[in-house]
Amino acid sequence: MILKKGFLVAFEGIDGAGKTTQAKLLYEHLTMKGLTVVLSKEPTDSIYGQKIKKLAQGERDLTKPLDEYRLFINDRKIHVENLIKPALQEKKIVILDRYYFSTIAYQGALGLDIGKIKEENESFSPIPEIVFLLNVPPRVGIIRIQKGREEEPNLFEQEKYLSDVSKVFNALNEDYIVPLEGVDGVDIIHNKIINVIDDVVKHYSKRHEQYSLFCNNLKAC
Repeated sequence: MILKKGFLVAFEGIDGAGKTTQAKLLYEHLTMKGLTVVLSKEPTDSIYGQKIKKLAQGERDLTKPLDEYRLFINDRKIHVENLIKPALQEKKIVILDRYYFSTIAYQGALGLDIGKIKEENESFSPIPEIVFLLNVPPRVGIIRIQKGREEEPNLFEQEKYLSDVSKVFNALNEDYIVPLEGVDGVDIIHNKIINVIDDVVKHYSKRHEQYSLFCNNLKAC
């Protein structure tokens, strides 16, 4: 199967919502269909991404929200230029575990202007075809972090803060955002995701386009 156009899919939600699991499952599903897929995540391992990870482990209290925001922007600019845009130009599917919607929610919850965050990010970041927003109560997310990862929540994963982040996420209303209940079973969520994505793949598939043209010519399909 060859796509006539690459497209971008992002998974969003608070920590512990199940984004990483569903991103990997979708990657495996599309790869098995013979499609060329790139799976990535944010923050990346760039110099800025490494600084963000240090914030989570203890330096966040010493960093101003605007300075933190600039780290995410700089990390994303490298990601977009070095991976996301080239992959889309090569007609690949790009799956992201977090994208600029997380910046809107997490930095917006710190008091930064949500509209300005969105405007700056979309000035250089490709807008996704689909954003799957996994919703879970903050307490559930924290329990998953503690039990599933066997980790203590970091400075980005405090319950009150995640509650504020969740409110920002749920206020997003773009047409391409697909909300999903993250407390559902993994397979249930995955099946809902592939039902959406398979339709998108079909729309952008050259094989589908050629078949439709063949059917129209024959007037027999």
